Amino acid sequence: MLLVALSHLVNVIIVTIIPWLIYRNAPSMTAVYGPDTPARRILACLYATIALASAVALFCQFGYGLAEVSMQIALVLFPLQIAYKLATAFAVGLGSPVVISNLAIAGLHSASLAAFLWPQAWI
Repeated sequence: MLLVALSHLVNVIIVTIIPWLIYRNAPSMTAVYGPDTPARRILACLYATIALASAVALFCQFGYGLAEVSMQIALVLFPLQIAYKLATAFAVGLGSPVVISNLAIAGLHSASLAAFLWPQAWI
């Protein structure tokens, strides 16, 4: 399913760039995530792990034709991401650009899951 692949691709792109910028201590990351701390580095590791899981899912789907593996990864990864991304809105508030991007990605992942779980609703 292409929408699920798009969600995985967005994960790979976004949560590869952000950990790299955090690792490089880019000023834009300090403005958004605060100064370099162990907590910020742990967050970067979490993001990198999400990127790796989505990269594996894309590789399985398009590299090996194992779409069911890609979907199994999505069925675990996306609900976890949706939950923590929605939780950031309550924990941080809507004034943060991270929260706004989190909500947009949660929306994409929600649509991907809905299209997969209830395909007849999208026809």
